[in-house]
Amino acid sequence: MEKVKFGLVWRSTDYCYREIENFIECSDSISNEDGLRDRYVGFLRALVGKDIKKSTEVELDVLALFIDDLDNRAQIDYIEDHWEDDPDVTAGGKRFYERCQKLRAIHPTIEAA
Repeated sequence: MEKVKFGLVWRSTDYCYREIENFIECSDSISNEDGLRDRYVGFLRALVGKDIKKSTEVELDVLALFIDDLDNRAQIDYIEDHWEDDPDVTAGGKRFYERCQKLRAIHPTIEAA
């Protein structure tokens, strides 16, 4: 599988840790063909563990899943504002939206998973 540099400096907040843990919990729905689910969970754990740097090489299919998860969470927590009574969640959703857009700009050839 082709790899690319992650491209972002990732800073985590409580919202980020909580939602990335949620991505891990929800990963059961991802096919494990070619070990995709296992590789994705490994990436997420490395991200939470602060092992993913701007220059870290990440597989394209894993990065595509991550971008999709960021986008989905941003849609719920920021764009659709399902948490309008919780400004921390809305702010976290906005950060995910911005990071999603940055990753798409850095990696324009990655298609949705």
